[in-house]
Amino acid sequence: MLQEPPSTNDRAANDSTAHVVHGLMQFLMAVRYRKNVVLLALLVTGLAGWLYYQTATPYYRSTAAMLVMGSAGADGLPPSVAADDVRQRSLMATLQDLFTRKEVLERAAGNLPRHELVDFELARISPEDLPDVIRANLSATLVRGTRIIEVSYRAKAPRDAQTVVNAVVDSYRDFLKETSKGSAGDFSEILDEQKREQFKEIARKKQQRIRMQEQMGDIGIRSGSSVVHPLVQRAVYFNESLIDTQKKRIELETSLATIQAAIRNSENLQQHIMTVANVVGKEIMMRSLGFDQHDSYTQSTIERQLLDERAALTSMQEHLGPAHPDVIAIIDRIRLTEQYLLGHQQRVKERVRQLQRTELASMLTNMVRQKLVETRSLEESLEEKFNTARAEAIKLNGQLTELEMIEHELEGHRRLYDVLVEQIANTSLRGKGPEITTKVVQRPVEAAAPFSPNLRRVLVMALSAGLAAGLALVYVLDTLDDRFRSAEEMQQRIGVPVLAMVRQLPGSDAKGIDALPMSVDPNSAECEAFRTLRTALALANKEARKIVVSSAEPGDGKTTVLANLAVCYAQSDKRALLIDADLRRPGLTALMGLRGVEGLSGIMRGSTTVAAAAAEHVRPSGIPGLDILPSGPRPANPAELLANPRFAELLAWTETVYDQVLIDSPPALATSDTAVIGQLADGAVIVVRPDKNRRRMVLRAIQSLRDLKTELLGVVVNRIGADGDPDYYGYSKGYDYGYQYEGEYGAEEDAVDCSSGVVPRRAA
Repeated sequence: MLQEPPSTNDRAANDSTAHVVHGLMQFLMAVRYRKNVVLLALLVTGLAGWLYYQTATPYYRSTAAMLVMGSAGADGLPPSVAADDVRQRSLMATLQDLFTRKEVLERAAGNLPRHELVDFELARISPEDLPDVIRANLSATLVRGTRIIEVSYRAKAPRDAQTVVNAVVDSYRDFLKETSKGSAGDFSEILDEQKREQFKEIARKKQQRIRMQEQMGDIGIRSGSSVVHPLVQRAVYFNESLIDTQKKRIELETSLATIQAAIRNSENLQQHIMTVANVVGKEIMMRSLGFDQHDSYTQSTIERQLLDERAALTSMQEHLGPAHPDVIAIIDRIRLTEQYLLGHQQRVKERVRQLQRTELASMLTNMVRQKLVETRSLEESLEEKFNTARAEAIKLNGQLTELEMIEHELEGHRRLYDVLVEQIANTSLRGKGPEITTKVVQRPVEAAAPFSPNLRRVLVMALSAGLAAGLALVYVLDTLDDRFRSAEEMQQRIGVPVLAMVRQLPGSDAKGIDALPMSVDPNSAECEAFRTLRTALALANKEARKIVVSSAEPGDGKTTVLANLAVCYAQSDKRALLIDADLRRPGLTALMGLRGVEGLSGIMRGSTTVAAAAAEHVRPSGIPGLDILPSGPRPANPAELLANPRFAELLAWTETVYDQVLIDSPPALATSDTAVIGQLADGAVIVVRPDKNRRRMVLRAIQSLRDLKTELLGVVVNRIGADGDPDYYGYSKGYDYGYQYEGEYGAEEDAVDCSSGVVPRRAA
């Protein structure tokens, strides 16, 4: 079954992980390389820690442990607290906080036997300042998951620490005994000390809000609320009442006009009695007709009884027959009640008939007029109040922003205050006697060793600080170090492959071809790098027969690399030519001992054909297949000579005679000669010394060649292992191949033929 290829995200994650690991490895190599910085930082912090340990004032600590219990709860705390774990923790935190409260510490300072104190400074502190001093050195800690509170005090003398802890514990227990007696309110009053500051702040905010409300006439309704402001409500209410009163006045005026019209037309006034009764009230009408309040009450009572008896009769008829005595009795009562009510109505009508027309007309007119006067007076009063309320509502301004801010702050203080109040309510004690008891489970003792400074703690802190400072310094120095840290980084930054890494070559006082390790000892491990370089060049560009070798700066070893590479080509049965094109500082000519010999400069200035001049000036090296063209006398215009067409003709001639042409040029950043030669060569190789060259210099040299369209075949890392730890920059020292090895029985076998680069098979 085919497997799906890894997704882009997986590859990105793998690349990111590899990048992190690579960065970590580079940093570890940097730490190894700059281990002296880390050791120096550790030494400095260690000395500082030792100095602090020797000079710091020793402090001793004494500790007591106290168990807090309750006498009412089954689990050791009051039931109201034990029912809720959160409230229980809140109570324990409160009891822990009491150790540092002023009243407890004042008691402890008062009970402290000052004559027993060893520390003279502590003994001479005034009683007013002693509680603050005790609080500064006292600590109360609640042991996690338990009801044990540990109380510690540090002092310059171990006996003083023990004495102060005993005094604090005793005063704390006395304080709890006194304050936990009686009702829950007594204990809550003690806990109120924690919320008094919030209470004062709330009172201050309330006063500020009241003053603002008095100025604004505000009672708490804010903008955006669906509730109408009271001033607006008041104006609306008076407006509605005024409208109702005006309606009633119009009705009274209409009734009065109707009665007066009936009087003028001599109409029957009895039909207007109910109209007047609806306007002035039924009770007022009855009193005017001669019936007192008792008659009205009796009439209403009898009417209610009649309704109740009719309902009872209906209920009885569902269960009892019509001949049942109870049914007959209630029917009789209903009949008598109806007769009484009918008689009352007849009496009312009789009373109305007894009234003369003039009396009835006067009575109705006066009643309506009196009610009309009252209504008009009420209308005027309501209109005046409505106008006043409307003016107040109109004067009402926004001015609510500041008031809302005050209320927001007040609400925050209230919430905090409510939390404290809830805590007090939840921790209230019930019953009589002390409901919270304490027991000292660990008495304080004199410390045998100082608590501070602690040697182990100082040592750990010093080492930690030194290690952190050392690593930070290594990181900073490594960041500021403008050198390539690995071959991978070099290849990534410059964009060309690393062809080979050449180890530090052994020094030699010889001149000429004997100064080259590739000629003197081709089987050495150092020479393997040149065979690797030869193979890499062949794989990079098989058509590159004319190769120019340069460097970013002088002293990078380009001439040595070039000369050994030429020997390597000659040993592989290729005809090679070394050209010293560095007409300013001809290092190759000096290395080969050819100073003062005519060479490249003579060919460029000569008048004969290039082929004839070259055949005259090329010198044998002493190795079969390798010839050398020295630089010749130093000219005044090297760049112009190299730009001469004769130099191009020379390179064209070399291709007809030699298999490989290697050209030594000046450093790329020093002159433009390398760029001129690179235009005529098949490719260029840059030699880099990681222990010497800076990244920006190498990148600048590479870029300068690229700008002139010079083909870069790659770089050669030179002098690996020189001047320090070679592994810091991630460059290996090379492969230590054994070109001579022992046989099975220790006999030395045939040596490797380095000229061919082929390792012979072992004899059977």
